[in-house]
Amino acid sequence: MKFYVSKLNILCAILSVMFTGQNFGQSANVYQVPLTEYGHPDLQGLWTDQSRTPIERPAALGLKRTYSLQEIKELEQSLQAANERAQQPLVANRGAPPLGEAITQQPDINFNGLVLSYIPVDGEYLTSRIVEPANGRLPYIDDVPQDIFARRISEGMDIFDGPEIRPSNERCLGVPGQLPLLVQLPLDGPWRNIQIVQNEDYVMIYGEYHVTPRIVRLNDQHPDNTYLKFYGDSIGYWEGNTLVVHTNSFKPDQSDRRLKSSDVLEVIERYSPVSNTEMILEFQITDKKIYSEPITSRLTIQRMPPGHKLYESGCHEGNYSLPSILAGARRQEADARLAEQKF
Repeated sequence: MKFYVSKLNILCAILSVMFTGQNFGQSANVYQVPLTEYGHPDLQGLWTDQSRTPIERPAALGLKRTYSLQEIKELEQSLQAANERAQQPLVANRGAPPLGEAITQQPDINFNGLVLSYIPVDGEYLTSRIVEPANGRLPYIDDVPQDIFARRISEGMDIFDGPEIRPSNERCLGVPGQLPLLVQLPLDGPWRNIQIVQNEDYVMIYGEYHVTPRIVRLNDQHPDNTYLKFYGDSIGYWEGNTLVVHTNSFKPDQSDRRLKSSDVLEVIERYSPVSNTEMILEFQITDKKIYSEPITSRLTIQRMPPGHKLYESGCHEGNYSLPSILAGARRQEADARLAEQKF
């Protein structure tokens, strides 16, 4: 008896082998997240954000979501050249900048160094950390976002009238942004580093910069009579291997020039480990007073190399910037009054 095999049977057999092999490969590559003694995914350790990807996409890129490998190579070469230029000694007898031009922080850049790499997220080199809206831009309701600082200025305050009109980061009251890693700075530094510590009922997310421990209560609710505070009120739960953290009750004074916000700001963080050394961190940002729609931001954070540590960030000690800024403003006011008296 002859056995006939049709072309359809051969195709089905080939596809079966291909899909079976693919499934086996996927199973073998699935990351097994280690568990704590309480049976929760173990995210503990020191983590850092070492990607240059900006929070907002350059407007000229439009809807371009990702870079190619060649584009990334060219961008990183350009960053390396800029970093080498920044490391060159400054001219000791240089004069003051021209009247009306910005005073830069070139010595700070020389000291800190620039972040030179773009870290992919789920294999994609994103053009911005914001992935929603699709244009990668902050969807402000107003041309001038009406955060607490804009309102104070509209009520007649000058930006140098007092400490309450100055940003919280300048006053050593907060990280750049409302939460650690929420916004991006081009410089390397302690604002890029966090530590995660867990027990059965709490997760602590500790930001190295300005010493910012956040205690996340697991399987809890926000209190009805909560008060507004720096870093807000955080509760969390486990969704599979992902830690989901919801934070509200932010002080409006935490509004940042890179990410404006109000007292109704809410942030949902999702920490999803993908390997022993990497974790996807996603932020979902909602603020109906500032933005026309929710914002989603994604980045990859990495374990800090062995031997690296967090250090105490003493912002207040020896910090003369704020009193010097205000003293300078008072001197300008005094000079203006003196000039008026002469006339």
